[in-house]
Amino acid sequence: MSVLDPQTKLLAAIAYGEASPANLKDELTGIAHTVMNRCRIWGNKTVEQLIAADPNYTYVVQGKSKRFNNFMEICEIKQLTKDSGKLLAWESAQEVLANSISDPSHGAFWWDGVDFSTNFSRHPKVIDGFKFGSPDHNIFGVKEQLRKTKIYWIIKNKNTGKEVTSKVRGEYTCVWLSTAAIGKTIFWKHSPEYLAATGCKEYR
Repeated sequence: MSVLDPQTKLLAAIAYGEASPANLKDELTGIAHTVMNRCRIWGNKTVEQLIAADPNYTYVVQGKSKRFNNFMEICEIKQLTKDSGKLLAWESAQEVLANSISDPSHGAFWWDGVDFSTNFSRHPKVIDGFKFGSPDHNIFGVKEQLRKTKIYWIIKNKNTGKEVTSKVRGEYTCVWLSTAAIGKTIFWKHSPEYLAATGCKEYR
């Protein structure tokens, strides 16, 4: 019996659970790469450690995705041959973990599926502010949402001891910038202006 490696299995299940039913190779690979991009830059975490550090990173691990759950029920490699989509997700995860395949997400650390469109007005990235890195990333035909924001340095008032705002540290118009769009998935990273203005880590 050839048992599935737990790390590869979890990565493949996330990619399979988050990707669209079309099971596109680049979409599956892009999601797997996005997960590992964040793992690697964030202290070389395992996939399990990343999910523990950020439980809301991917909703499928919360037991709400039939595709994810179905994949996680698989125990042996031979079971993958019964479903071409699952097999493709497994192969993509293997290649991404081995660094043997290019990154279709173009360095992303996050992604969104159809909920970006169906829950648009309440979506966190819409509330934060986002723009597309290229017009062809706008696969759902939505309008960019820019939020001009100023960030101030915080200093302590010598007389009162209280923290107060000082000079402007930086400005940004969006938190999120798309890097690619494949199938029904948009890939994201933080915008350079947001990172410069806030000093935020690119993977947090």
